Amino acid sequence: MKGFFFSIGVLFAASLQAQIIQRSQGFPADPVTALSWCEDTLYIGTQGSGVFVLVEQRISPSRRFNEFSRSVVYDFENCEPVTSGTLQAYPISVTSPDGTTYTAEDGFLRIQFTDEGTRIDERPSGIWHFPDLQMAPYDTGLTFIRNGSELSAYAQNDLIDVFVAKGLIFDVASTPFGLLLSTEAGLYRWEKGWQLRYEGLPIFAFDGPNVRTPLGVIALEKLLDSNWAMDDFSTPPDRTPAPEPYFDVDTIGNTYYGFGPNGLEVFDSTGALYSITSARGLPAMGPGSYDVALNNGNLFVATPKGLWTFLNEGKPNDLRDIGMLFWQNGLRIDSFEDLEIAPTTIGFTVLQRKVSASEVYGRYRLNAGAWESFSIGERVIMERPAPLNYTLEIQTSTRLDFAQGMNAEYAFTVRAPWYKRIWPWVAIVLGAASILVLRQRKTKNRLEERLQLQERLADAELASKRLQMNPHFLFNALDAISNFIFKNEPKDAVKYMGKLAKMMRLTLDSSRSEAMVLADEMELINQYLDLCKLRYGNFEVQWKVDEELDTFDHYVPPMLLQPIVENAVQHALRPVMAMEQEAVLVIRITLNENKLCISVEDNGPGMPTELTSSGSHGLSIIRERLDLLSRKHGQTFEKRIEPRAENTLSTGTCVSLILPSDFGH
Repeated sequence: MKGFFFSIGVLFAASLQAQIIQRSQGFPADPVTALSWCEDTLYIGTQGSGVFVLVEQRISPSRRFNEFSRSVVYDFENCEPVTSGTLQAYPISVTSPDGTTYTAEDGFLRIQFTDEGTRIDERPSGIWHFPDLQMAPYDTGLTFIRNGSELSAYAQNDLIDVFVAKGLIFDVASTPFGLLLSTEAGLYRWEKGWQLRYEGLPIFAFDGPNVRTPLGVIALEKLLDSNWAMDDFSTPPDRTPAPEPYFDVDTIGNTYYGFGPNGLEVFDSTGALYSITSARGLPAMGPGSYDVALNNGNLFVATPKGLWTFLNEGKPNDLRDIGMLFWQNGLRIDSFEDLEIAPTTIGFTVLQRKVSASEVYGRYRLNAGAWESFSIGERVIMERPAPLNYTLEIQTSTRLDFAQGMNAEYAFTVRAPWYKRIWPWVAIVLGAASILVLRQRKTKNRLEERLQLQERLADAELASKRLQMNPHFLFNALDAISNFIFKNEPKDAVKYMGKLAKMMRLTLDSSRSEAMVLADEMELINQYLDLCKLRYGNFEVQWKVDEELDTFDHYVPPMLLQPIVENAVQHALRPVMAMEQEAVLVIRITLNENKLCISVEDNGPGMPTELTSSGSHGLSIIRERLDLLSRKHGQTFEKRIEPRAENTLSTGTCVSLILPSDFGH
């Protein structure tokens, strides 16, 4: 007999576990008269209330066939309702392309998924599978299935033997003494069928070379030889309990099958793979012995409550047609692309078409973070999401490891109010900074214009002071020439005029710029002193210049030193010469701490009080020029007047100009 698992299904009534849709899920009040699977949808015809449709495990009136809302539908042809003919008798069934069977009966719709289990026997069951058994003519192995006290043997899907035991069936094992069967009535050996080998002490279980008996553990060989004594029995070791939370664990290869209170969980070394629960047909589990076996791609599960079979090695069906609903602040929206600014809550609901009796698991994560679990059909809410760019990944699967299933990914952005965004504030700050910079630039331009105006005014005043000094000197020179003429000294007058002309050329050259080389200024002073010697008589002039000072590398304001020398000659040297004493003028130039100091020293009677307090016209002009130069260049231009010595009849005076050494550079 071929196809032993199919044969078992024929021999025993199949008890099917299926999903039932009743009135609470929208089953029509009028009797169902026709079913049709069309365009990936189940249509349901009724007796007087038109066409209904099954959507997401709920039945609703069909919008597509709304015109048949009061019609009797006898059948469907090419996806169109047929309103005449003969009513069909219950049960009415249709099967979808994926193998799911929909059966309408009186008052409910039964949905049978292909991954639901089929119970083929209700008696306590067990499975012993020996795929590597080398026993002619069964070199491909034998499989034994126990249902109650009946043990069926199969070889290559052929049912080759059915053995009905007297009493309980305990265990089957391949031993050095052959393939043995332990029952309450005795021990049997397989020889093209079970042959009684031993009657006596019952064997509860085979444990390698030993067996477990009511008296304890003993070697199988001694028991079979009936050559044993009570000393040959030992206390059986405690059996290793199944790991929590399982009652029993069976293995096939590297895969483990754990039986627990919630059903059967399949796992390997990496973790849980999938589960088989009451939704797929298995009843509630309790402590006991459980077995599993694989044959021709089918998984057989033996339990104290019966024997079940599952297609595709017991794996749940894969999923399809994931659907999404999107929410914002508790209201439906088309997608996350329609989010408002700063929503209080956002959420989603996953709608999954059921093609499997197994539970559908869901998980999601944001921006590749940790996975979070959720329930299919329930709304997932995220409160006050931070303003960010998000990537939402969603996975649904009937497998606990999510190795197969549906994936979805959505990219969206939660935007903050404008006052919480960085770019508006960047624009505001940049705008304010631009305004501030423009105002500062405008203010700076005004200040620069004012400074330029002040500089021009200062330059004009300096030029004016220079122009005032030139006539002062010229008046003194013309007065000297007139004295020569008056004294009838024409030669001296001509000589004086020649030197005056040379000096005037130097003066005119210096007046074209605000800085004059120190060496040229010294030449101008020497020319002036020569004029004074022609007019007033001879006196001694000493130049004392620091050896390290290069007079061609420093600049001084033009016509600034000449009035000081002129005052020294007029108010110091002439009185000394009038007393027929030796008149000495010392001009000292030193460089100290980035300051150029030019001192004019005389050995005269000292500067009169009225000159030091109010000052002569020339000294007054010098003081004003120095003040203007200080304001213009932001540096100190200073004049000092000091007596040369104290407690002497002829003290002399020292007038010093202290100038920046880098002036004119």
